[in-house]
Amino acid sequence: MAHQHERPIVIVIGTRPEGIKMAPVYHALKAAGLPVLLCSSGQHKALLHDVFDLFEIVPDVSWAIMRPGQDLFYLTHAVLNHAKQYFQEVNPRLILVQGDTTTAMAAALCAFYLHIPVGHVEAGLRTDDIMHPFPEEMNRRIISLATAHHFVPTTLAQDQLCREHIRSDRIHCVGNTVVDALYQLKQAITAGSVHVSPLLRERIEHARMHGKRIIAITLHRRELLEQGVEHVLATLKRYFDTHEDAYGIYAYHPNPAVVRAIGNVGLAACGNVWLSEPFAYPDMVYLLDAATCVVTDSGGLQEEAVSLGKTVLVLRDKTERMEGVLAGYAHLVGTDPQAIYQALEHHAVQHQQASGDVHVYGDGKASERIAQIIKEHYYSHMDEACAHEARKVGMESVCVVGLGYIGLPTALLAARCGYDVAGYDIDASRVERINQGNPVICEPEVYEHLIVALEGKNFKAHTAVHAARYFIIAVPTPITHDKKADLSAVFAAADAIVPVLESGNVVIIESTISVGTTERIAEYLAQKTGLCAGKDFYVAHCPERVLPGKIFKELVSNDRLIGGVTPACARAARLFYEPFVKGELHVTQARMAELVKLVENSARDVEIAFAHDVASMAQELSLDPYEVIELANKHPRVNILRPTCGVGGHCIAVDPWFLVEGFPQSTQLLKAARMVNDARPYQLGALIEHAARAIEKENGIPCTVLLLGATYKPNVDDLRESPALHVGAYLKEHNVNVSITDPHADQDQLARQTEVTITTLNAGIQRADLVVFLVAHDRFKTIDRALLEHKKVLDFCGILYESRKLHAQRDTTFWPAHSALDFFIVNQQQVTSTSSGD
Repeated sequence: MAHQHERPIVIVIGTRPEGIKMAPVYHALKAAGLPVLLCSSGQHKALLHDVFDLFEIVPDVSWAIMRPGQDLFYLTHAVLNHAKQYFQEVNPRLILVQGDTTTAMAAALCAFYLHIPVGHVEAGLRTDDIMHPFPEEMNRRIISLATAHHFVPTTLAQDQLCREHIRSDRIHCVGNTVVDALYQLKQAITAGSVHVSPLLRERIEHARMHGKRIIAITLHRRELLEQGVEHVLATLKRYFDTHEDAYGIYAYHPNPAVVRAIGNVGLAACGNVWLSEPFAYPDMVYLLDAATCVVTDSGGLQEEAVSLGKTVLVLRDKTERMEGVLAGYAHLVGTDPQAIYQALEHHAVQHQQASGDVHVYGDGKASERIAQIIKEHYYSHMDEACAHEARKVGMESVCVVGLGYIGLPTALLAARCGYDVAGYDIDASRVERINQGNPVICEPEVYEHLIVALEGKNFKAHTAVHAARYFIIAVPTPITHDKKADLSAVFAAADAIVPVLESGNVVIIESTISVGTTERIAEYLAQKTGLCAGKDFYVAHCPERVLPGKIFKELVSNDRLIGGVTPACARAARLFYEPFVKGELHVTQARMAELVKLVENSARDVEIAFAHDVASMAQELSLDPYEVIELANKHPRVNILRPTCGVGGHCIAVDPWFLVEGFPQSTQLLKAARMVNDARPYQLGALIEHAARAIEKENGIPCTVLLLGATYKPNVDDLRESPALHVGAYLKEHNVNVSITDPHADQDQLARQTEVTITTLNAGIQRADLVVFLVAHDRFKTIDRALLEHKKVLDFCGILYESRKLHAQRDTTFWPAHSALDFFIVNQQQVTSTSSGD
C-alpha cells in the first residue's frame, strides 16, 4: 500500500457521467496501492449521489456548488475557486479529470495555474466545430492544452491528438472507462447483486409480451434545447402515434425547457410512450440492454449502446464518437423532423444484433491500464505553486446584522460596489461556513457574489458587531403562537449595535416590522447611548421587495421605500442605497414605509383567500373552481388568483398579523383572510383523509397516500411555512399512511422538517392508492398519465386543469368535491365514476 504521507492523486468529478466513468478508475487506483482522493464538485449533486452509492464510493470532499439557475459563468467561477483552495490544501501530485464538463475544464485550468500536472481520461475527442457541442468542444480543447498525460479511448482519438502536435509519449490508448463500468454493472444485474426498478422491468416485459419494439430515448444537450426540442418531441410523438408495435421509454431531463416541450406536444398522452424521471444508472443499463434502438443526443450513451450492440440514432449533426458510426451501429440524424422520422422508419426495427459485447470503444480494462501508467510515471518530484490576491480597500464601512436570505445578499451587493462590509450573525456555524465560501442560503448568484467578496477582502462574517458607518438590520420577525409580532430579534440587533454606535452612524431596518417600530428603535438607541436620533445618528426603515430566486436582481432593479424617522434620517439612509439600487428611491417617513410594506403583502393574502373561498363554493356545487375563475377572469376588470393548498413563505403568511395586532378594529377583512388561508391545509387534509378512508373501506386494506409537492410555492426549494407540510402533518397525526415527494426541495432539509416518509416520484406513485397534487411544479406536469391508471387522484393546485382554449370539448371536469373520491384516470382520460356515493 502507498505510504500515508505521499502526495495524493485527486480525482475531480461533477456530473453523473463523470462519476460513472471515473468510478472504475478510482477503484483501480486504490487496488494499485496509490494514494487517491475523490472530490465531488456537486455540479449535478442529486444525480451523483446515486452513482456514489452504486459504486460504493464516499467522496473525500464535496464542494456542493449546485445552485438553482446555475450557468456556465457561475460553474466555472465556483469550481476554480473551490479547486484552488482544495488543491493548495492537499498538495496533489496529479489531478485526474474526465471528459469535457465545465467541472473538468475548470479543475484542469486551476491545476495549470498551480503548476500541478493533469491526467485527462477520455482525451482526444473532437467534432472540429468549436460550437458543437457547446461548451464541451471548447472545454475538451482547453483541457488538452493543460494536460500532461492523455488517456485516449480509441486509435481515432489518438490520431487526432497527434495531428494537434501533442507528443506521442504523452498519449496512452487505453480504451474507454465507461465500458469498464458498463460490463461490471451488466454482470452484477445478471447476477442479481444490483437492484433494477421493478416498474421498469414490468414495463419492458409488458412491451415484450405484446411484441413491441423498445426504443430508449434521452434528450438533454444545450444545443438541442436551443434549436427546438419541441420539434424533436413532436416528431417522436408522431412516430409512436402511427406505430403501435413500438414502445418508447423516455427518461426525460428535468430542464424546464424540456418539461414545457413535453407538455406542449402532449407526449404524456401518447399511449405507447412512458415518461419517467431520470433513471438510476443500473436502470439505464438494463433499458439499453433491452432496447432495439436508442434515440439520444448523449455522447456517453452512444458508447454504451454501441458496446451492447444496439442501433443508435444520434440527434446531432456531428459527433466526437465517430467509431460507432464507422462500425455501422450509430447513425447521425440531426434534429430535422423529417430526417428523424425517416431514420426511425429505417433503423428502429428488429434486426439481428451482434452476439455478445462489441469492443468498438474498449474491452473493459481501461481503468487497470490507467492505474498502471500513473503508477509508473506520476510519482516524480514537482515544483509547488501558490497564488496570492491583493487586498482591496472599500469606500465606507457597513455592518449587516443578520446573514440570512436578505442580509447576506444585501451585504454582498454592498461589497460589490465598494463598501467595506462586516457581516454579523449569532449563529457561529453559519458565520464559519460563510467565511469558507458556503453561503448557506440557496439563491441564484449568491455563491459567486460571496466568493468575489471574500477574495476581494471587503467582506467577512463575524460573531461580533463591528463599528461601521452604516448598520443594516436584516433579522427574522416571525409571529408568536398567539399571532403577535415577535420583534425580539430586532431589539437584540439594536442591543448588539449599542456598544459601537457613534455620532454620524446610520441604522437601517430592512426587517418587516410593526408600524411604529422604527421610532421605538430610534428612542431605544438614544436612551442606551445618550445620543440624539435624527441629529447625532440616523434611523430609517427601508423594507425589501424581493422574490426568492430573483433576490440579487430585484434588490438592484426594484423601487425602494426610504422611511426616515426624520427627513435627515431618510436622506442619510438614501445615500447607502444610491450606489447599487437602480430602481427609484422613494423618500418618505418611517411609519409610511412600515405600513406600505405590510399592506403590500396583506393585499396578496386577501386575494389568495378569496380564491380559496371561490374554490370552496365551487366544491359545494361540484364545479371546477379553475374553470369558474377562468370564466370570471374574462371580465376586463377581474383578475382572481388560482386556489392552492394554502399560503406559505416568510412574508405573506406572517405580515397581515402585524396589522391585525396594530389595528384590531380596522383589519377584520385581513383577519378573516388569514383565518381562511391558515385553515386551508387542514381543510384539505380532512378531505384527503376522508378520501383515504373511503378507499380503505372499498378495498379492505390500508390506503397509501402520496403527496406531490412540499415547498411553499411552485418551482422553488423553499420549505419555510409550507402549507404542504401542514397537510402532511395532519395526515400523519390522523394515522394515514402517507408519503411525500418533491423534486426541488433539498431532501436532507425536507427530512428535518417533516415526519412524513419521503419517497421518489416513480416509487411513490407505484405504491400509492391515492395521489394528491399539492404544488404545481412544472416537473409534475410531465407525469405519465398511464402511471395514474386505476388510482384515485386529488388535485389541489390546478395542475390537471386544462384551459377551455386547450380543451374546448371537455365533457367532464374535476375538483375535490363530494364526487372527488370517485375521480380516477383510465386510459389517460379524466372521468367521473357513476358509482358515486352522493
